[in-house]
Amino acid sequence: MSKYIHTEVDGIKLKLSNLSKILYPESGITKAEVIQYYMTIAPIIINHIGNRPLTLIRYPDGIEKNKFYSKSCPEWAPSWIKRQEIQHSEEMIPYAVINNTAGVVWLANLAALEIHPMQMLTTKMENPDHFIFDIDPPEGADFSDVKQIAYKLKRFLESYNYTPFIKTSGSKGVHIIVPIITQHTHDEMVECVKGLAKLFVQQNKDSSTLNLQKNNRDGKTLIDIYRNHMAQTTVSAYSLRAKPNASISTPITWDQLENLKHSTEINIRNIDAHLEKYGDVWKDIRKSAVPLHTHHQAIREINKEVEKKLESYLHKRDFGKTPEPRPQLNLTNQNRFSVQLHNASNLHYDLRLEDQGVLLSWAIPKGLPHRKGIKRLAIQTEDHPMEYLDFEGVIPKGEYGAGEMWVFAKGQVSWIKKTDSSHEFILDSKQLKGHFKLYKTKGEQWLIERKNEADATLLNSSIKPQLADVSKTIPSGIQYSFEIKWDGIRSLIHVLDDQIKIYSRSGREISNQFPELQIASEAFHIENGIFDGEIISMDKEGRPIFSDVISRLHTKGERSIQSAVHKNPVYCYLFDCLFLDGRNICNEPLKKRQDWLAVSLKKNNQFRLSETMSDGKALFDAAKNMNLEGIMAKDLTKPYEVGNRNNYWLKIKFRDTISVQILGYTRGNGDRSNLFGALHIATENNGSWNYLGKVGTGFDEAKMIEVLAILKVQDESKKLITENIEEAHRTIWITPKLWCEVQYASLTNKGTLREPVFLGLRPDLES
Repeated sequence: MSKYIHTEVDGIKLKLSNLSKILYPESGITKAEVIQYYMTIAPIIINHIGNRPLTLIRYPDGIEKNKFYSKSCPEWAPSWIKRQEIQHSEEMIPYAVINNTAGVVWLANLAALEIHPMQMLTTKMENPDHFIFDIDPPEGADFSDVKQIAYKLKRFLESYNYTPFIKTSGSKGVHIIVPIITQHTHDEMVECVKGLAKLFVQQNKDSSTLNLQKNNRDGKTLIDIYRNHMAQTTVSAYSLRAKPNASISTPITWDQLENLKHSTEINIRNIDAHLEKYGDVWKDIRKSAVPLHTHHQAIREINKEVEKKLESYLHKRDFGKTPEPRPQLNLTNQNRFSVQLHNASNLHYDLRLEDQGVLLSWAIPKGLPHRKGIKRLAIQTEDHPMEYLDFEGVIPKGEYGAGEMWVFAKGQVSWIKKTDSSHEFILDSKQLKGHFKLYKTKGEQWLIERKNEADATLLNSSIKPQLADVSKTIPSGIQYSFEIKWDGIRSLIHVLDDQIKIYSRSGREISNQFPELQIASEAFHIENGIFDGEIISMDKEGRPIFSDVISRLHTKGERSIQSAVHKNPVYCYLFDCLFLDGRNICNEPLKKRQDWLAVSLKKNNQFRLSETMSDGKALFDAAKNMNLEGIMAKDLTKPYEVGNRNNYWLKIKFRDTISVQILGYTRGNGDRSNLFGALHIATENNGSWNYLGKVGTGFDEAKMIEVLAILKVQDESKKLITENIEEAHRTIWITPKLWCEVQYASLTNKGTLREPVFLGLRPDLES
């Protein structure tokens, strides 16, 4: 058996080796488990190691054997691993820089158990963005002593207007991290930290020391500040440690510290439960960045002009209540922009354009125009600080601008013309491109016009939805959300201004069949978008009735359709969003797409949000008790792949069903002499047919009459399969245009369906 496994992670091919090797002998933890952990945690750990030079500690033969302290990125590393060269004395060292899941898995495959990032980003190497206090207790010390010193240091740092964050070291002590603005040199930061540490130790000389020599500490706890020099590193948040239980250096809240028994308490075996309960408590750490207290006054003096522009912003906000960023008052002019989706009292977009240290800002109720020549209202608001370019979060109820905000697009702005009454510019980013002009009309009211045609290829074309794989088990992991598997007609809903077009899974437009869904302005807050969902009919208990919704699809004639609307109304449950107000959002993670779907939808009767939950087993049990079809498991970190089937989505069903094509039918006899006996069914693969047998149950007389009428108008065909079949002389072969849904128990050894039951025709799958 090969010791290598070839796989693909986010489109990047990787070769994994020695997966069964034991890396933690005492716990029996294999390399495969380490790789699985790092692959699962990748979306979170990248927030803490991404775009940073990394030092690695590798244990290729396990933690009890030789280790390798590696600064240089190996010469044989794949080309897609980024390098950052740093001068060390007379040597230039290329450090590895990891920015994606494939890179994290690559590190794990190297048995780089411990990942140590530097304190600065590769985009601003001269300026650290945090400083560190490593609380290192003496051998045999009680962990309660560590906690006591940590709380004292927290209060001490807060007295200087810093916001300290804490994580377990995964060894003996804890690490306290203090975010700072990226405006100070390493030397300035180190001098500031030295001053703080000396004063703290002086105030707590009975319990703490700065002496690195263990023999000279007199049983005191070391306040290690020496990791703050540019060339030094500290183990990353969520990195494994080379300890017997595979402990993890884990961010915690100060409240959680109180109940923590030891720094190795959180490990590879319980981290999932910890994150399920608390999430990444350092997710918004950068929002608490402040200047070094030793430089605060100087910075304010330099940036008085910026501060004056931000007076209105500062006056309107209580930073003790809102998570919005405090201005760092840094005069910049890098021609950046952002567009934010803001779910305040009314859903709208905020356009922000960088200009001399602040962001000129407009609230645009209907979003940036998506067609040339269209003009929309834009209301100028107060100038915002540069830190607002990246702001995402929830502004609490009762505060100015209360509601949730996301970054919708971010990039560069090229100014064409800027006067007091008009601004003309080009926005350029991966998410959004366009030539726009703002015209001032009166007061704070402006109009924004698009001057070029937008790329609306996705919106104006018939596309096919992403398809799910099948799973027999409910997947675990914090990245999954779960929802009901709706038993109806899979549809893509195109919203364009006040019109709605509905396309089936095969790409056929079926809008006219469902007039009750033609309610764009009543159902959606947004102007244009593409939504993925399922059109269903329901019984009195709220369960989907597949045959009823298929009946609606078959109904013909305007009068008959209108009658069906009253007798058998349909509802559309939406679960994803592909395109939103001029932007293709398929590459955004599902979590963000779900959030944007939720705020795009108004409360109405016909279009409904498919609710999600994190407890898959509980939903599975509830769905089974309600006699539903099953549930869906979806990876919140993944994009949407139009027309592809993948394992980003998994369907877990209580019974197996399959969509098949009808190749022919047998003439009826006995009670069915005026009808038909059974349908011959198959699936097609690259022009060849896989015969699945016959289905003759699941029909009542009315259904058989309806199906026979459709069968009789089909063109007859020759036999398309090679198998010898029963009742060949009684079979009428037809051109395989009709689809149907069949439930079955299992496959026979001949590859046919065991105990097949007809569920209904699937005209939505017909081309």
